[in-house]
Parts: sequence; C-alpha cells; structure tokens
Amino acid sequence: MLRPSPLRNDAIEIWQAGLNAVDARMLVKKNVLVEKQLLRIGPRSFPIDKIEKVVVVGFGKASSAMAVGFEEGILTNSSAEDFNLDFNLDLSGLVCVPDDRIVQTKHIKIVGGRPAGENLPTERVRNTTGEILKLIKSTGPNDVCVCLVSGGGSALLELPVEPITIDEFRSATSYLSGSGASIYQLNAVRRAISSVKGGSLAAAAGQTPIVSLIISDVIGDNLDVISSGPTVQPTSDISAIDVLETFDPDRTGIPSSIWKAIESNSKPVVEFEAGASVENIVIGNITTAIEAAKEKATQLGYACELGQPSGNEGDAETIGRQVPAQVEQLLGRGSKQCFIQGGETTVELCDNPGHGGRNQHLVLAAIDEFTESTEAFSGDFCLLSGGTDGEDGSAPESGIAGAIADSQAIDRIRKLESDKVKSALSSCNSYEFHLAQNSLLRASHDAGAASTNVCDLRIILAATRP
Repeated sequence: MLRPSPLRNDAIEIWQAGLNAVDARMLVKKNVLVEKQLLRIGPRSFPIDKIEKVVVVGFGKASSAMAVGFEEGILTNSSAEDFNLDFNLDLSGLVCVPDDRIVQTKHIKIVGGRPAGENLPTERVRNTTGEILKLIKSTGPNDVCVCLVSGGGSALLELPVEPITIDEFRSATSYLSGSGASIYQLNAVRRAISSVKGGSLAAAAGQTPIVSLIISDVIGDNLDVISSGPTVQPTSDISAIDVLETFDPDRTGIPSSIWKAIESNSKPVVEFEAGASVENIVIGNITTAIEAAKEKATQLGYACELGQPSGNEGDAETIGRQVPAQVEQLLGRGSKQCFIQGGETTVELCDNPGHGGRNQHLVLAAIDEFTESTEAFSGDFCLLSGGTDGEDGSAPESGIAGAIADSQAIDRIRKLESDKVKSALSSCNSYEFHLAQNSLLRASHDAGAASTNVCDLRIILAATRP
C-alpha cells in the first residue's frame, strides 16, 4: 500500500479543524451557565429559586455530546460559589441517540434508538418518543424545558399519526430517499404524518418555557427543516402531496396509509397556546465548520476558495465527475490551492444496492472520471468528502464518514483496477471499493467528546510540482 501523500495528510488536518469547530459538547457548554443565581441558556435567563424543575430532552446524532455539554456547562460555568447542582436544581431528562453514541451522564438519561448507520426510526424510537412526550407534558409554567436538537433527529424522534406504523413510516422514508428526494422534500412528508414534528413537540409543553439549542445540518438553518422542526411551526411551502406525486406517481412505492393520511390532511395545523414561550437557538452550523477549515488551510499555506453551501447540490455522481475540471482550474492558479464546499448531494440507488453513501459515491465518481482522462495534470491533488456526523450511508461498520483519494492512488488505480471503479459505481457499492483501496474516511471523534452533524464537508487540494 502506498504511503499517504502530504496533500492527503493536509486534507485530513483541514477536515479535522472543521469538525473541532462544531464540537457539540463545547458548543452547548459555552451556551449554558449559572450566574448570580440565574440559569442562563443562550440568551434566556431563569431565576434558579423560581424554577421547580429543569427537563432536558434531546434527539439526534450529536445530542449525547450535547447532553454532556449541558451538564458540564452548569457545573463548570457556575460563578456562584454556593451553587450545587444536586441541591439547587431538579434536573432530569431523556435523550435518544444512535446505539454507538450512548454515554453516561449523571442527570440526563441517554438511550439508544437505532443501530449505528441505520438512519431510520425503530420501535425503540417510537417508544422513547412516547416517553419524551410524557416527560414534556408533565412540566408546568414554573419549569424549564430544554431541547437538544441535532441532525439525524428525524429518525430519533418519531411517533407517526395513527394508523401509520413505524414500518410504513420507514418504508416511505427509504423509498423517497432512494428515489433522490431532497432533505426538504423528505421532511415535508415526515412532518405531515408525525405527532411530534412540525412544532408538535413544543405544542405539547403548553405554557412551559422551552429553549431549543440546535446544531444545524441544514444549509441556511431553516428551523422547520432541522430534525423536521419539532419545536418550530412550519414555514416551508413544499407540499407533502406534491412530493408523493413527484416520486410515486403510480402509487406503488409509498404505503397506502400514508397516501390516505396526507390526502385527508388528518394531522391538524399545529398551534401554540397563548402565552407559550418557545426559543430556538442555532449554536453551530456548516458555516462554522467551513470557516475553521479555511483558517487551517491558510495556516498550511493554501490559497482558499469557498463554494456556496447548498442543501441540494444535486446528484453525487455528477458532482464527483466535475472534480477533475476543478483540479485543473486550481492548478492553473498557483502553487498551493484549496477549495472547500459544504452541502449535501443525493444518490439514486440502483436495484439491490451494495454498501456506501453519497460521499463515498461522489469520490468514486471522481476517481472514475480521473481514470478515464488521458490528460496529464501539472501537479498533485487530493479530494476528501465526508459527512460531519461520521455516518455516510450504509456500511457494515460504524464511523465511516466518507472517502478520500489523492493523485498517487488514482495513478495506481488507472494502471491496475480501473474496471473495478465502474463496477462499484453501477452496483452502488462504493464502500467495498474504498475499503479495498484504503480510501475510506473514518470518523475520529467519540460520541461523548466531539460528536457533531452539520452537513457534508468537501475539500479539494491542488499543488503544482517544483
């Protein structure tokens, strides 16, 4: 196996700098403190002696780290010498995370809702969501409810409207995702058939003050889209019925119960009670990660160009095939160049797909385009594409964020294994190819310390040879 190139090492270092900037634990920790007998959460302040209890609920790939940050923020950011969390605040909570993100906390219970890498709700999620709803409904106007929201929450907080089952909900989500529906289109459907999304969770709290600390995985931070907006009244104009008609015109892919529920508008419009207090605060997003990645690239001597973040970049294979032309442009600009892009692509799955994800597929398509090209590039290059949540599609192992490929590896593939690239692309089996080539991008964070989820981050480096 070839030794990693300097550009490959630089790309990983730039990627890691972006991840560190959106460390979920630290983002929450710096937004929670006790000062002068006030509990401060973001811009909100609550007199401690007036609080009967604080209830924390959470859902998402980063919410276990957020829960750790919340407890640490109260304890370590306290300026009151006589403050003791065990005696001064009645703190409890329930957080639903992927099975590989469970950590131990003192006051907030963290439970697994789904297997790692399976981004769909389960019966466990449905049951935990029922418990979260019960916990929120037990609060009153003298309590404080905190929601820790991060990407992936749509699959970790779910209670479908009756009579839709979790299996039917999963079927519809898988079908739409595999057909190329965007996150906005997916969420429009999920909100329409859920008892907790689209503001319904916040409505269940009545007049209990709610503060949602949100790590956004949505470009533009559309609050009603992040985790399908459980604490936000919907503002999106995307119609759920239009989405169904676009991707399932012959009504063979989406369960009939979902068609019926959406056509009958069986879920009422969500309204908050008079006097309700709901505050939604974005504490981290893809822009935070991009700016940190740019700073690191600059420190390493690269001239940086930033792409416009997009929540719907388009087809992953199409984007991947554009990379060689981008590399050629970068090499024409000078010695060390860096392009950084944040966003999300889509993949239309083939029949009986193998393992992989949109980032692995994108890098594989770029490799195919490079190997087909007969043009000799005037320098070295590297492409890294990864999901900041450490989960890129499906894989037999957890912690696969995406893939990385440099000019050295591509030259070897061109000579020896170019036929395997096309086979992996056509069978949607990018994981097996990257595993064999040692080109998988593995997440280095653990759930209790640096877990996050703010869309995908793509880095292209190019350097002319001396």
